Amino acid sequence: MITLKQLRCFVTVVKTGGFLQASIQLNLTQPTVTKSISNLEEYLGVALFDKPLTHRKKRLVNLTEIGEHLYIQAVDILQKADNLEQTVVDYQQLIGGKLRLGISPLGSEILSKAIFNFYQMHPSIETSLIEDGAESLKQALLEGQLDVATLMKPIDDDFDYSSICCYPVVVVANKNRMGKQKTKVTLKSLSNAPLILFASNSSFTPMIIENCQSLGFEPNIICQTNQWHLLLDMVKQDMGVTLLPQYYTQKLDLTGLVCLPLTQPQLKWELVMAWRRHRLLTPSMRAWLDNIRKNI
Repeated sequence: MITLKQLRCFVTVVKTGGFLQASIQLNLTQPTVTKSISNLEEYLGVALFDKPLTHRKKRLVNLTEIGEHLYIQAVDILQKADNLEQTVVDYQQLIGGKLRLGISPLGSEILSKAIFNFYQMHPSIETSLIEDGAESLKQALLEGQLDVATLMKPIDDDFDYSSICCYPVVVVANKNRMGKQKTKVTLKSLSNAPLILFASNSSFTPMIIENCQSLGFEPNIICQTNQWHLLLDMVKQDMGVTLLPQYYTQKLDLTGLVCLPLTQPQLKWELVMAWRRHRLLTPSMRAWLDNIRKNI
């Protein structure tokens, strides 16, 4: 088979005008260069050079007709090989590459700083963002359509992950509904309460529903929405009660509302950055995971 070494010897002999000059440039012995080209000619079954001529004590090399044709192609092949090597170097040094990131609607705000910093540090990495529900993100990871995505614990065995955050779940309601005496709320006590929850395409709402069912009742969900302002406005109007990760009670306008710890059970919202198990992490993925550890 033809090797890049053979082609490089061939092209260098032509460019430098001799076997000795080529051996010096390639840092090889002259017999090594001669043998490499002889093997190439033997494999191809054609002569690449005419019998060397001597001009003023300098041996000159002349290409045969087929040698001239093959020289042009060899130069092109070597250029493509060099480009390939450079692409790998750029990829490893994060000069190129891409990151396909999936984000669930609940928790996307937490990543905003990390996303901005990643773009600032690695502007040449092509970063694409897809926002979708948990099940769709899981499927996209398994099918190789995403590199990493935010998921909520517990995590299936199909994935590896790096933790992002963990917040307790709290009950948010109109102050008049809960009264001034309550300091905490059990999930069972909400069995008849009208619930206004975040849209069910996140894993958060299914977690609430499953825990209600384990206590022997179906939650009375009157509305589900991805719109934070709409959700809180309805709670402020005392249309119902909501459950949120404590993270959001620190970020949203809760004027007129009360936030109480949820007990029995004490539920947690644990967000992670996940990827398909046993997948080889690309340089872009490693850089992203390092970035979120520093910026969240």
